[in-house]
Order: sequence, then structure tokens, then C-alpha cells
Amino acid sequence: MRLRGDVEGLCRTVRSGDPDTARRAMEMLADIGDRRASDVLLRCVTKKATDRHWLWLAAVDALGRLQERRAVPLLIGLLERGELENPGQEGTVLRALGAIGGPEAVRVLLAELAQRSPRSVVLQALARLRTPETTPALLIALWRLLPWRGVEAVRVLGALRDPHTVPALLYLAAYGSSPSLRTAALEALTKLPEGVSWPAPAEPMLQPALRDPDPVTARLAAGLLARTPEGRSRLHSCLLAHRPYNPEPARIPVCAVIRDRPDLFGSAEVAALAKLLARAPQPAVRRAAAKALGALGGEEAVAALLTALADERATEAVASVLAELATPPIERLLALLDDGADSAQRRGATVALGLIGHAPAAPLFLPALSPAVPLPLRTATVDALGELRHRPATGPLTALAQDVSEPGRLRARALRALGLIAVPESLPVLLAELRDPTEAVRVRAAEALGAYPTRVVADKLGEAARTDESSDVARAALHALGRIGIGAVPVLRALADHMVPLASRIESSNPRLPTPTEIAHASPAPELLRDLIAALAACPGPAPIPALELLATSAGPRRLRVPAAQAIAERHIPQAVAALSRLLTDCHHDEGHPAALRGLARIGSEQATDAVVAYYANTAFYRKEVRQALTTLARTEQRPPV
Repeated sequence: MRLRGDVEGLCRTVRSGDPDTARRAMEMLADIGDRRASDVLLRCVTKKATDRHWLWLAAVDALGRLQERRAVPLLIGLLERGELENPGQEGTVLRALGAIGGPEAVRVLLAELAQRSPRSVVLQALARLRTPETTPALLIALWRLLPWRGVEAVRVLGALRDPHTVPALLYLAAYGSSPSLRTAALEALTKLPEGVSWPAPAEPMLQPALRDPDPVTARLAAGLLARTPEGRSRLHSCLLAHRPYNPEPARIPVCAVIRDRPDLFGSAEVAALAKLLARAPQPAVRRAAAKALGALGGEEAVAALLTALADERATEAVASVLAELATPPIERLLALLDDGADSAQRRGATVALGLIGHAPAAPLFLPALSPAVPLPLRTATVDALGELRHRPATGPLTALAQDVSEPGRLRARALRALGLIAVPESLPVLLAELRDPTEAVRVRAAEALGAYPTRVVADKLGEAARTDESSDVARAALHALGRIGIGAVPVLRALADHMVPLASRIESSNPRLPTPTEIAHASPAPELLRDLIAALAACPGPAPIPALELLATSAGPRRLRVPAAQAIAERHIPQAVAALSRLLTDCHHDEGHPAALRGLARIGSEQATDAVVAYYANTAFYRKEVRQALTTLARTEQRPPV
């Protein structure tokens, strides 16, 4: 009846004697949303049979979801006549009034708010309705709700987005009794439009929050101060490095605001940030200043950033900022590659040119591969050659990767660069380095092999994922198999058979669930299973479905079975119907049922429809999800009525 949109049939079912069937029919009437359905629901609330209170309560909830205005007088009558038996029933009626809205519903909700301890459902309903009358009533009730329910009330004030709440919120932001309350007040203030005028003492009241040790709170305060000229003046003062009594942590959120809103700031902030970049004792502050300078731009900012490349604790951050400029200073970066330049500046210029993708600079990098060059500069050179995919560098990089006298970190970077360049000549080297005694080298070799989509490479990666004692190497191999794609599916399926121990599988012939001890001793590390699922999910088509189904029905961690079921459901192909249908019949692992229902509903075939209908008829779980699936199927149902 639901699939055919048979409202009359569902209405007759509501009047049937079977309680469970009547309730299901009522839920489906609400899903359809037809006026005839609303009429039946209204009659059910009007009768309010005492022996079937569960039915009229379901009707109340359904009318709220339908936002049926005609139900408001009935619902108000239930509250005023005292016919409700417990707070749960009152909460259902109030929730429905909040969903429907209208002047009468608001009046009732405000009356409930005036009670000494209003329910949470009242606060939530008022936040959703956002009527002008709510603000003064909630401001009056706010002081009764402090401190225990103050955060909830403040969040409702934020949802109202009413300028009249500013004084109260400012007071709580400055003098709130708990950090969570002060943060909630700042969050509520940020939701107000930027054009809202602040009362005169706003900036001094926000200033203490700028120095809060919690970075989220400090960032919110900085964003609010940036809205006014006086507030921006205070932020500027905070940047000045020659004022030691101004705490260092406050400068990081100030820099973040300048980075996000450069239109509010100007040349004065550029000069202050340049001094901060040069003099701040904390590297984190210098890096934040570099990002803010990059957002502001201009010649003075570029000059300060180029000089800051010599700061070894901020080189990479500064290079990234220079690379992201609208017009990167390529010529000036090239000039820093000269042998006479500072080593740290050369390293920063190398990193920046690699990030920019300036291919003509690649030949200039090659001399820096010499063992006589400092290790940080050599490492940056290797990375840049890989980023630029410079094929002539294959030979030197190969020699570097195979030289066991070189540091393992540098050899690993060389293997990564070879994987980015991805010429056929590098394949034997990468395969050989999978057996290197240095873990970092094996990790990078496995990652680089993802650029070679052949069965031989997939087999080697599968062996590494299965046998390497390092979980990092195994994870890198799984990531590479995911990059290879469909050609790696047989290997990934074999890994699934290996990683899901026989003792932890749930077979129909042996429904005994394994004990937690058995699973702990038999199962691989959860992160390996997670990466295996991700690799299978990256492979298109039906081939990965059997392995994903095995993982979705294993006795491993619940948080891993759900992604496996989702990976099957997201295929939207007919070949997935059988596996999704079997997932629905797996009574031991029902957490994958919602994903299976969504997947079957999107496929929409006759077999998929039958599986959803059978599930709805035979289970009491996930009612909301299965009704959503039936609604999706009903919209595309083309079969004639039976």
C-alpha cells in the first residue's frame, strides 16, 4: 500500500485492531503527507481512545512532522485540559507544537518557558521557530536557567540571531560562571549579522576572552573584535612585539582573523606583522604571522616573507605562504638559489618553487643533491624535484635511494620523489626497497609503488601488507593498492580472507559469536582493516563487493563494519543488490542495515524493493530508515499494482 500510495488502504489499516500494524500505517501516512492522511490523524487525536494512547501519541508526532496547522487547537486542548498522563506525553505534544508553529503554538511554548524549570523540548522548539516574542521571554528566563542549563539557553539565544540579545551575551562572555558558558556566549554573538551595533563597553568585555588559553574561545573573541574599529585597534595593539605584557598566545588568534578577513585590515597591520615575524620568540607565532602577511599581500609583506625564509623554525610555513600568493615572486626566489645565499633561505626558495610548480627551476636544484650540501637543503631539493616531476633527476635520485650510507630519511624522500616522477626505470628499485631494513624506506617504497598499476606490483604490495612486521608499511601498501584500483581487487580480496580470521566469522552453520578474547587475539589491528576497506571502496564496479561483504559481516569492531556496508551501498549498481539483501538478513550485525536500506532504495530494482519490504515486515529495528527507503522507492515505483 505504501509503494502504491494507497492512502485509503492505510487509513483503513489505522482503524484495524492490530496495534503494531495500525502504528506502522500511521507512520506511513505521515510519510505520504496527503491531506486525507492528515484527516485520519486528526480524527485519531480527537477520539484519543484511552485504551490506545500509543496510537494517538503516534498521530500527534505525525501531525508535527506534517506541520498540520489544523492540529494546533487539538494539541493545545490536550495540554490545557490536563488529559496527559506523564511528562513524556506532554513532551510529545510540545514537540509537535514547535514543529507546526504559528501564534497559538508560540503562546503555549512561551507559557511553558515561564515555568520555573522549562523542559528542553520547549527551548529547542523556540529556537527552531525564531519568533520575535521569544527573545524577551528567554532573556527573562535565562537567569533562572543559570548555571546548570545556561549553555543550552545561550545556544537558543544564538539561534534566534536577535540584536537585542547582545548585552546579555556580552555579559556572559565576560563573566560567565564556566568556560563552556563563556564560549557558548561568544559563539552566539558570532551568529549575529556583522552590521549589528555593539554597546559602548563591548570591546573591553571581549578583551579578556582574547587571552583565553582555549584557542577556540580566543579565536571567537578575535573575530568579534574585528567587527568594530575600536576592536581592530585592540587587535593591532596585540600584535606589537615590543609590548611584553601583551601575552604571546593572544597573537595567534589575531593573526588567524587577519588571515581570514584581510579586507578589514591594512598597511599598519602589515608593518606590525613584519616585526612580529622577525622578532616573536615563539615559532608558532611567527608562522601565524607569515600566514596573515600572505593574506594581506603587498610589496612590504613579500619582502618580509622572503627575509623570513632564513628562519629555520618557520621556513616551510613561509615557503607555503609565498607559493600561495596570487603573484609569487618567482624571480626573487630563483635568485636565492645561488650558492652564496643563506642555506635556510635556499631551502625555503626550493620548497616554494616546488610548491609553485615552476618547472624551469628544476635543473637549478640538481647541484644541491651533493653530499657536501646540508641535509635539510638536500631533503627540500629531493622533495621539489619530485613535485616538479623532473625526469632527468631519476638517475641521481635512484643512486641516492640505493646508497645505504645516506640517512634513511633522505633515502625515503628520494623514493617518494621517484614515485611521483613514475618512470618505468624506477620500478625495480622501488620493488627492491620494499625489503630494506629501514622502516621509513619501506613505507615510502610502498607508497611510491601505487603509481605502477600492474598485477606484479599489486602482488608485491599484498605480500608487504600481509607479512611486514611494521603496521606503517602495511598501511602504506594498502593505500597504494587502493590507488592501483580495479587491478588490485584479487589481492585485496586475498588480504580480506587473511585479515578476517576464520574464528571471527559468523557462518550460517555456526551462529556462535566469538568471545572478545578470541577476537582480540585473532583480528588484525583496526587501522589495517580500516585501510583495507578504504582500498576496496576506491575500486569501482562489482568486483570488490564480495570482499566488502566479508568485512561487513565479520566479528571485528563495529566502527569498521559500517564503512564496509556503506562502501557496498554507494555503488548503486544492480550487482550490489544480492549483497545488500544478505546484509539485511544478518541479525548479528544490524549496524550495517541503514546503509543497506539506503543503497537498495537508490538502486530501486524489483529485487531491491522486495528486500526492503521483507525487511520492514520482519524486523522492529531501524523503522525510520526503512520508511525513508520505502519513500524513496515509492517515488520511482513503476510496477503496476498487484
